[in-house]
Amino acid sequence: MSVVDTVLAEIGGLGLTTGDRLPSERKLAERCEISRSSVRNALKELMSKRVLDVKQGSGYLLSSDFALQQALARKDTEWTMGRIQQVFEARILVAAKVTELGSEEMTGKSLQELEDCLVDLGKAVVNMDIQSIEQLHNRFINIIHERCLNPEYIRMLNEVKIPHHYIVSVLQAAGGEERNAYFSEHVNLFQAVKKRNHVLAKDTCIQLNNKLSGLFEKYAYTIFN
Repeated sequence: MSVVDTVLAEIGGLGLTTGDRLPSERKLAERCEISRSSVRNALKELMSKRVLDVKQGSGYLLSSDFALQQALARKDTEWTMGRIQQVFEARILVAAKVTELGSEEMTGKSLQELEDCLVDLGKAVVNMDIQSIEQLHNRFINIIHERCLNPEYIRMLNEVKIPHHYIVSVLQAAGGEERNAYFSEHVNLFQAVKKRNHVLAKDTCIQLNNKLSGLFEKYAYTIFN
């Protein structure tokens, strides 16, 4: 059994559900009787499989119970461009609905958080700080999605994630004009949310995801070659 399989089996036996926090690396290392560095590498691998996520100050979280069960059953197929396209097809639909519902619940404080994040995102685009672009994109979207009051839509959204490092690779390959266009969709989404035009926010979310999907199609070679 590989180290990843050992750690995966241990996590699978913890009875966690989506969003639950994992034990520390030290505790997992003790339970699996392997080194902490080996546990850390295994956790990173499980993040690429969308099983886990990491949150600053909270450690590793179970990102998706569905992905965990798929991994345990060895049904988590390797990532291909075809699979990414399938994920985008599902994500575009679910994310649009979550964005529509979340935008309806935005408060003045939430809008200020969104605007502040947008300013930081713009600076990251100008400075070509790709890692920050991806992190700020996630923060920007999460500010809206966290306002969605339908937990089932949130659960479904958590099942359709594309690994972070793939998105970073695509944004690195994209040209400056393409990254600017990507940022512009965030500006459009902010304006729609600010105007409380929930239908427009939904449509703009679709455009934003389509923009990213198009970059994947154009620069897939950076990932799979």
